Amino acid sequence: MTRMLTACFVSLWAAAFFSNALATQVEYVSPRQMGEESALVVRGRVGSVRSFWNESHTKILTETVIQVDETYKGGAEGTVRVLQLGGVVDHMRVHVHGALIWHGGEEVLLFLDRMDGGDYRVAGFSQGKLDIERDPVTGNAYIKRPAAEGAEVLGAPPADEQVVVTGPVRMPLDEFVNQALGRK
Repeated sequence: MTRMLTACFVSLWAAAFFSNALATQVEYVSPRQMGEESALVVRGRVGSVRSFWNESHTKILTETVIQVDETYKGGAEGTVRVLQLGGVVDHMRVHVHGALIWHGGEEVLLFLDRMDGGDYRVAGFSQGKLDIERDPVTGNAYIKRPAAEGAEVLGAPPADEQVVVTGPVRMPLDEFVNQALGRK
């Protein structure tokens, strides 16, 4: 009986330890803070997505090329190259919990930080990518921010004190951009 209780305790402890070890923790960044700190804020469409090994063959990265339709901050014309850790190359998969999923053709609002070499990464890990949906009748654009799948957001204010944190939120695109960039 003692062995059985010990085995149950060890199993529960291991399950709790490893489930926490697999979670990605992300520090909350407010939309205003992202707007202030991002080098580039753009609206565009996902053109292509591909994964590849880095030069030293130690990491798999995913490159997403964004066709820029409008620039709100910074200087971007044509396309922007966004990199993130993780992806699939041949039969090797590197999965980062909470990493972004990109779909060809999707319209997005991006808050981007410049990396060495001129490429960009999404600000606030995954918080700087907001999906855009269009009203089918009016064509008006709304941001839609999905929940941060697989990531724990740390330091987020209570729901009544925030514009957008992690839950699904729908807001007119122009209103959100103006708030984030302090253009009220």
